[in-house]
Amino acid sequence: MKKPKSNRALLLGLYIAGLFYALVVLFQGRIDYGVITAIIIETTLLVGSLITGPLNKKGLALLCLGIVLYVSLATLLGTFSEVVIMAAGGLAVYGFVASEPKFPLTKRALGTGVVVGVVMTFLGIYLALKLGVVYFVGAELLGFLILTLFGKYTPEENAVVVAIANSSSMVSIGVLITFPAIAIFQPSIASSLITYQFIAFVTGTSAIFGLILMVPFRDRFMDEPWPQVLPQAECINCLGADVNAKRTVIAGLGAAASWTAATRAAEYIVSSGTESPASFSSFPNAVSPIVPDWIGINNSPLIAAIGFFVGWKRVLIMAAGSLISLVIWLTLEGAAFIPFGEHLTRPEILYLALGVFASIILGDVFTGGTRDELPVDEFERSVNQKSAETNDAQGVVIEDPHSPSELERLMRLRRELFSVKAIKEEIRAMLSDPSAYLDSRKGQIPPWVAIISMLIFMAIGIFAFWIVRLFSGLQIHWLLFVIGSPLALVSAYFTARSISETGMLAGYISDTVAIPAILFFRLSFAAITTFMTMLGALQDAAIAVLVHLKLGSLTGVKGKDILKAVFVGALLGTSVGSLITYMIFLTYGFGGSDFPSPAAHLFGFLVVSLTGLGNLEIPGVDQLPNVHPYLGFAYLFAFGVIGFLAGRELSKRGMSPMSLAVGLLIPPATTVTMLIGGYIDYRMKREVPVSTELDSCGVTENFPRYERVSRLLSGVVAGEAIVTVIWVLWSAISFFA
Repeated sequence: MKKPKSNRALLLGLYIAGLFYALVVLFQGRIDYGVITAIIIETTLLVGSLITGPLNKKGLALLCLGIVLYVSLATLLGTFSEVVIMAAGGLAVYGFVASEPKFPLTKRALGTGVVVGVVMTFLGIYLALKLGVVYFVGAELLGFLILTLFGKYTPEENAVVVAIANSSSMVSIGVLITFPAIAIFQPSIASSLITYQFIAFVTGTSAIFGLILMVPFRDRFMDEPWPQVLPQAECINCLGADVNAKRTVIAGLGAAASWTAATRAAEYIVSSGTESPASFSSFPNAVSPIVPDWIGINNSPLIAAIGFFVGWKRVLIMAAGSLISLVIWLTLEGAAFIPFGEHLTRPEILYLALGVFASIILGDVFTGGTRDELPVDEFERSVNQKSAETNDAQGVVIEDPHSPSELERLMRLRRELFSVKAIKEEIRAMLSDPSAYLDSRKGQIPPWVAIISMLIFMAIGIFAFWIVRLFSGLQIHWLLFVIGSPLALVSAYFTARSISETGMLAGYISDTVAIPAILFFRLSFAAITTFMTMLGALQDAAIAVLVHLKLGSLTGVKGKDILKAVFVGALLGTSVGSLITYMIFLTYGFGGSDFPSPAAHLFGFLVVSLTGLGNLEIPGVDQLPNVHPYLGFAYLFAFGVIGFLAGRELSKRGMSPMSLAVGLLIPPATTVTMLIGGYIDYRMKREVPVSTELDSCGVTENFPRYERVSRLLSGVVAGEAIVTVIWVLWSAISFFA
């Protein structure tokens, strides 16, 4: 079957324009690997669009591999540019147009997943740098909105959309601490080290090899409750039944997009003809800069809407943390007109936050994690009842993890791990026909695949950071990769157990590698931060796969289709997510009032503190002049104790100590804006009695207003994110051009 004429004309026009631009760049004197290869690619695609037929699965897989290798080589050779982006995009477009995917991996599902993925990836990065805590809001609603514009809505396609979008976000956020921490604590090397190539390499290496880690053990987790996945699955299954859902989301999206676009236009008009760009990011600083821009109220509908989803109780606790930060500015800093990054380096604030964080870790260690969910028996009964009503998913059964078949499973595991002949036969079958291989094993992947993935990750890390030192001479000791990588696998297992049972991420095992790395290996700050973040991102990628495999089981999508969708999300997070992070760094920097990067501040201070202890220095005391070191330590330690006690008291009362730490580390102007959303949440919840039961689609029959407001504000979040991400990507194109 040949491609339709409209598609053929589209491809011809696209590749002729691409080839023309690449030739113009070549004749202008830019002769490098990226440009020459782009000319070859555009020419090949031009011919291919005329004579070739549809792509099969193997052809599509080879095309994806070609995109990864092309961009990776251009990145490593330092020739990454807008020409490389154009050629890689041309390959992706050809694969999209020439392929004939089967349901639910349809073209509209994949295309919608990429579009929603770009928005959600930006939103995740934006919130991580703004708040230090990420709330994935609205991927299924955006997917529903776009899918219904191009045909009939199906839950299976929307599950693919969500898998692509959220996986891309998780991959991008998993490595995000590295770059702000280096920019804040080692600004002298930030400009040379933090490049698009560095961000993409760290992201891609961690994501691609982390995807497979937990797949061989998926059956151990699929029967767990997964409290955070079930509501999303029910929302996906039920969205098509609500005729007003699309209208509500569009209203919120349009309002927020219009407001944000008007703000950007006003900034551009005011900035015309002036040396310093205008900023309307906060008031009253925007109209009269008599106070720092981190005091007042943020001009952000998105942040206000996030306050609604966070909940009024958590927002109030965050506001209390910001109030403490404001008091420190008024009393200890004399209300000076200083940047937020300088204010955030006050040791009193950091010790308070560390104290709160210590209470969270100790609480998890001694109590097994605080659970906000229902008791297990009540949760199981509720889920099974809903499933029986909707007939969309099987009931959840919580079983004892030990079973009589355990011995048989362990013997099979031993055969798979230690039989070289069996491994060779499975590799041959896997390469000859991957689909038939997965079907023959009912989607199961042998454990040795995870081990090979881990070994390749170790080898690439050692090669890039120990042997060659690709990025500004950054060196990470090879022994750290040998020790730390297996620990990341163990940490991912226990983290998967935690999130599948309680809905919370609570993995600290891999983080303990930082202590010997700092005390014994004497690594640089950038090396420690990069290595620890890569381990964390490896774990996050593994968890992303499990989360969406469970989502697929609840929405009727096969595991192999979910794996493909998550892989697309990983590629999207590596390419576009890294670009967004890099452009934010170039445009705003990290650590200021626009993007305070609270998680990076806290993590960086922990690394600096451990380094100081290894050198017999007390962190923070050097910022207290004319004070004896012992008295300075007692003074700061008291703040840590106060933070610990405050966090413990909040935990005892069922409140969120993490919210207090976040409030201490973000600008007060941000929490003031979040109070608006928190107030809306408070008013809406007052109208819904606690005893009110939800129907099968999660909507209260007598109080549908809360659900409408929730969807409206999801649209608000997406509206500002869409306008801002377009602006960031436009800035990126202008920069590379």
